[in-house]
Amino acid sequence: MPPQPGSAAGNAQPESGFPAQQGFGSFGYPPPSADFGPPPYPAQPGFGPPPYPTSGWVTPQAGQWGDSAPYPPSAARFQPGFAPATYGPPGPGPGLQWGGVRVRLGALLIDAVIVIGVLFVLSAFIAVLTGPGSGTAAQSVPVLALSLGYWLFALIYHPACWYIFEGTPGQKLVGLRVVGASDGQSLGIGAVLARYLIFFIVTVLVPLGIISGFMTANDPFRRAWHDQLARSVVVRRL
Repeated sequence: MPPQPGSAAGNAQPESGFPAQQGFGSFGYPPPSADFGPPPYPAQPGFGPPPYPTSGWVTPQAGQWGDSAPYPPSAARFQPGFAPATYGPPGPGPGLQWGGVRVRLGALLIDAVIVIGVLFVLSAFIAVLTGPGSGTAAQSVPVLALSLGYWLFALIYHPACWYIFEGTPGQKLVGLRVVGASDGQSLGIGAVLARYLIFFIVTVLVPLGIISGFMTANDPFRRAWHDQLARSVVVRRL
């Protein structure tokens, strides 16, 4: 029989030693209430989580852009005559390519034949002019002038052709041109002289010429030492 209120059993204290209170749970703690918790903060203009932008993507409706095209056609279109750029080895321009080592060596050999051929012709002319056994002072003056003229010709052969014709006769025969690396135009006199200085040293000293040839072959623009100093390039017609 359950104990009645006011009886000894009904007034018994719990074993924990704390009196039982009306409305409290079995452990003496009040039940959770909506009044508990941090106080609400008043909403203020300009505060709160940032709004997320709405997407501009439009979901296509049936038949809006055609049944076979679920997405609208792109507005990017290439104009007639234009196409996306293709990747490839660097080149000087349409119809041209960098002058390689072999073709430049071939042009150098042609120029050497021209210079040496002029020497043989001039020597034969001097032999006819002086005649056998002649040694007078009057005959030695034209011989000396012709000799000096030939060495001057051999000395200015390359730089004069680079400056005036953008290439020597040997280079022209194989389709080569010596131009500025920045604009593809003829070299100025300063660039020509700087280029010829290193070119002469490399040509006379054969080991340096071999090293320069290897470096030219490995250069993406096929520049020799004299090209790098003068900021020039050698291009060839295709």
